[in-house]
Amino acid sequence: MPRRVGRFTGDVLWNVGSLAFLALGGLLVNGLVVSLRGVEALGVFNQIYAFYTILSQIGVGGVQFSVLKHVSYVQSDLDVASETTTVALILVFALTLPLCGLGVLVADRLGVLLGSADVGVGVAYVMPGLIFYAANKVLINTLNGLRRMRVYAVFRAARFVFIPAFLIALIAFDAPSNTLAASLTLAELALFLWLVIYLYTRVVPIRMPAHFAEYTRAHLSYGVRGMLSGSLIELNTRTDVLILGLLLPDRVVGYYSFAAILAEGFAQIPFAVRNNVDPLIGDYFAKAQPERITDLARQIRRYFVPALALLGVGSILAYPLVYALAAGNDGLTESWLAYALLALIQVAVAAYSPMRGLLLQAGMPGTYTLIMLATFVSNALLNFLLIPVYGIVGSATATSISVVLEIALIVFTSRRHGVRL
Repeated sequence: MPRRVGRFTGDVLWNVGSLAFLALGGLLVNGLVVSLRGVEALGVFNQIYAFYTILSQIGVGGVQFSVLKHVSYVQSDLDVASETTTVALILVFALTLPLCGLGVLVADRLGVLLGSADVGVGVAYVMPGLIFYAANKVLINTLNGLRRMRVYAVFRAARFVFIPAFLIALIAFDAPSNTLAASLTLAELALFLWLVIYLYTRVVPIRMPAHFAEYTRAHLSYGVRGMLSGSLIELNTRTDVLILGLLLPDRVVGYYSFAAILAEGFAQIPFAVRNNVDPLIGDYFAKAQPERITDLARQIRRYFVPALALLGVGSILAYPLVYALAAGNDGLTESWLAYALLALIQVAVAAYSPMRGLLLQAGMPGTYTLIMLATFVSNALLNFLLIPVYGIVGSATATSISVVLEIALIVFTSRRHGVRL
């Protein structure tokens, strides 16, 4: 047990370390756009990014959750892991290719709906990226399921090295502001090529599946029950930005999106711990050892909560300086309040947030989908109610309440299935 704990701690530190690249990359992207193209361009970019991440979850069809679950149950059998991954890749390509075409066709209408022609133009540029984003979800989750967490950390960080690199290149070539989101497509393509070469030459053998139909049925069965949850997870993290885009000008969306992106980076810290927890949970369920999940949750809680609280307070105190350096003082007070709410709620649920994947690893994607649906509905309704009255602070409040609801439902449901968190 001490050896496993030592490996777990090391893997967590690698993944938390990769967050530095995620945070710096996100900050650099926002800083580049706002400083070189203005707050309005930042609002446009983040509305495009919100739409892009939501559609990507529809494209991946919940297959990424199936890959993580099934690979984590057979960590010692690399042939099975290879076949599972290959079938999943074929499925997501089949799902995302028509979705990409449809997205290009409706991009202009989306711009009309959001009252921003620039958003419509940018959406067309990110549609091809959906294909590679979905494929990368599958490949990265294979690494996660096999507990190759240090390599997993490197590839997760690479995305936020590629995006600002391509963004800088586009700005250097004087690309129009409404095409800057093409950096997302280029980054996913580069990441996909690297992942495919590494995974099939260094981790799992190149192996065509002997039981294609069997793997397909397993992925589709799991994916259909879990697909909506993946879409709702991404939609829930973008609901605030999208509704703000409907109700308020792009400039105000820019104030909020700066806070939301940094808060999302802060929320990646418990997500990094969860990524290391998920394959362990899968292994414990495969061995019928639910009591070890409870022990794992207690060990994480002992050290993680105070550490995250310290980081949260520090980030809130530093936020005005970061915002002022990137965007000046325009909108600072509202943006700072929004960030403080979004960061504090992550601290408040830190005792349980690393265990968010428990229901998925237990083979209950349908239950998890219902929880995410309830969370999304509450988030959307509260945003529509609070934004007209309190602006971006109301949006942050609505999102915070929905986070608490999600965690409470997961804890309650887990107890009903024999696992006490």
